[in-house]
Amino acid sequence: MLYRDIIFLNKNYVFVKGDIKTQGDIVTEICEKEATGCFSKAVIPPFVDIHIHGGFGVDIMSVESSEIMYLSKRLYKDNVGAYLPSTVAKSYDEILKCGERVKTAALKQSENGNKEYAEILGIHIEGPFISKKYKGIMEEKYITDCEFKLYEDLKEIMGDLKIRFTIAPDCKGAEEFCKYVTENGDLVSIGHSNAAYEECRSMEKAGASSYTHLFNAMSPLHHREIGTVGAGLMSEKYTELICDNVHISKPCIELTAKLRADKIILITDAMEAMGSENGSYVFCGKRVTAYNGFVKDENGTLAGSVLTMKKAVENMAEITGYEKAVKMAAENPAKLLKLKKYGYIDIGKRIII
Repeated sequence: MLYRDIIFLNKNYVFVKGDIKTQGDIVTEICEKEATGCFSKAVIPPFVDIHIHGGFGVDIMSVESSEIMYLSKRLYKDNVGAYLPSTVAKSYDEILKCGERVKTAALKQSENGNKEYAEILGIHIEGPFISKKYKGIMEEKYITDCEFKLYEDLKEIMGDLKIRFTIAPDCKGAEEFCKYVTENGDLVSIGHSNAAYEECRSMEKAGASSYTHLFNAMSPLHHREIGTVGAGLMSEKYTELICDNVHISKPCIELTAKLRADKIILITDAMEAMGSENGSYVFCGKRVTAYNGFVKDENGTLAGSVLTMKKAVENMAEITGYEKAVKMAAENPAKLLKLKKYGYIDIGKRIII
């Protein structure tokens, strides 16, 4: 397919007018004609959401593979080219069964060339290796010490698909587990943590490559111990942000952008109410209410989000400008996961037009 005289964001994150030729959804030729400051109706690189629990009535932990594929189709329409379905703290058996369903959905989509699907990259395990103090809405009964067997069993299920863990450095066995996972080619992110600054630094040295939803569910910055938040702000590693102006305020987002713009990864942390109606849902085994952009349990604890990647980019664009915001949703997560088909618009990359 040849698309003539379209406006698109090029590999240097500059808006240009030109022609793009594709085979399927992969770019085969590009001809840039002129630069333009316009981004209205422009083609941008597909987003990569590395942290999402569901949406459009789908809860990753409780649905069949066909419903996960439905979620993939809906995300694709929102310019999400790839994603990591995310779990919550549950029993090992439930997590492994979720992994099996995710793998089945990924294989079925792949057989169709992922045509009009957001590609399933693997799985993100958020819990059970987290802090009880900063568990958020997670069920405490499922929080455990780090256990190699869960990873080994998941590895057998997921095969070549990626596995990413969120781990609290203060969880027993965290550093050894982190080394094992990363040495085997998978990823570890620091989050849901009561760790001190130095504990986080040790986890980074053990292979941790990111921080999970910075500021949320982690020890706060204090002037005598800057905690997990301070470690994330000081780090050279990537930091997720839930940019909905609910989980963190706009001034906090602005501060983080000033300090870490080149390493921010926009995520949704969305649950099944995203793209659905306000009302009552079950998430992490608890009754929660989605209303006017918030999802909370009966105690007022935030329970995921209803944020879309498009809205996250729009919110960040008010602070950084549109080009930088798109980079946080496309190039930065692609770099973290070392993805060849995503990150920017160029020959050999996937595109959604």
